[in-house]
Amino acid sequence: MTDPTHRKRSRPRAPTTALDQSVAALAQNDPDQCLRIAIPVLDDVGAGAPAIDIIGRAAVSIGAMGLARLAFETAARALALQGLAAHAVAAAIAVQRLSSKSDLLTELAGVFGADAERESNNVSVLPPPLASERVTELGDMPRAELIALATKKIEALKAALPAKLPPRARLPLWGALPRGAFERLAQAMEVRVFGPAHAAILEGERGGSVFVVARGEVRIARKVTANEADAEEGDELEELAVLGAEAVFGEMALLTEAPRAASVHTTRASIVLEAPPPALALAVKEVPSLGAELRAFSQQRLVQNLLRTAPLLREIPLGDREALAGAFEAREFAEGEVLFAQGSEASGLFLVASGRLEVRRCEDDGSELVIGGIDPGGCVGEISLVLRRPTNATVIAVEPTVALVLAPENFMGIVRQHPALLSSLYELAVSREEELIQVTAQAAEDADDLVMV
Repeated sequence: MTDPTHRKRSRPRAPTTALDQSVAALAQNDPDQCLRIAIPVLDDVGAGAPAIDIIGRAAVSIGAMGLARLAFETAARALALQGLAAHAVAAAIAVQRLSSKSDLLTELAGVFGADAERESNNVSVLPPPLASERVTELGDMPRAELIALATKKIEALKAALPAKLPPRARLPLWGALPRGAFERLAQAMEVRVFGPAHAAILEGERGGSVFVVARGEVRIARKVTANEADAEEGDELEELAVLGAEAVFGEMALLTEAPRAASVHTTRASIVLEAPPPALALAVKEVPSLGAELRAFSQQRLVQNLLRTAPLLREIPLGDREALAGAFEAREFAEGEVLFAQGSEASGLFLVASGRLEVRRCEDDGSELVIGGIDPGGCVGEISLVLRRPTNATVIAVEPTVALVLAPENFMGIVRQHPALLSSLYELAVSREEELIQVTAQAAEDADDLVMV
């Protein structure tokens, strides 16, 4: 099977490590091979903590529950010490599944959450070194000996851990959650082990889960096609981002039921936390503050991502785009909702983050003409703002849509600071005005062809 994320790749993959090989064996349901590769990594300074968790998952597969509990309990604290929140949470979830009584999630909330007693908001944590790319296997060692060796090594690592874990750096998502919300979100999550080229999200599907990468790498890409109706499985993909550990994806589902705007595939075997919609909805119902924090996090990410990727803003230096964030407001539009009506005053510049808009024009004879559609990354409303005239068409959401809106009263201040933006908007406004004239004229010609005298 060809990995669809290979097409139009903008940068190479990170080197494959021994840990990646052990996760791949786990994904292939080969726990003995996983142990043979992961146990030697326990001696690799820095990389040992992830290896402990991986060994715990292999132990569950073969029914070695004593080793599994020891591994997960040790891994959760060792990973937290290294600042690897998502992977630490994954280990703590496993402990909770194996034992109804566990204080690990509470301890992790005190290390990573909003209530952590940090001396400052910027706790410096150096990233752990990568595991060696060289894979050292333990040969044909019998399973019992593998379990005994892993147990001995992990017990030694557990004994070396501090009695109390210090607070770690404030990470996205986890660092915004108070203790109760932190624990409830973790409890709503399932730990998934995906092989390479696994499709976690497919472009065009609706709803779905929210994910956090514990270990591994995913690529976000969308189809490059002029017409959505012409899209086929073989279409080329435009890479939007490459995400590693601690990255959150799929969070747009927290804001809207619009179809997914891109696909997400693993590039290597990965361990991922997944919050399915029913479990997440129940968690939010039980802890309302969790819902508020998740929506705030998602809206912030929405603004940051759209300002980084929107074609309209490409002429503005990336550093300057951050200053624009405060000028835009994230708004949601239900299917069928009108953003602005033909002949009305300008209501703002709209950058589409998800969903789809349709531009329609009402003709003198009362007929309605569909001018075109606006997909994620596109904008609308510029003609009225730039050319200072009433809107010449109606724009309606044909799917649940999230857009960033720049209000008219903020528009002039922004374009004065960023003349390149005004230039781009002017060119777009003139181009669309000409396109509208051509489409309207063509519609009139087509109508004339139908007239019988």
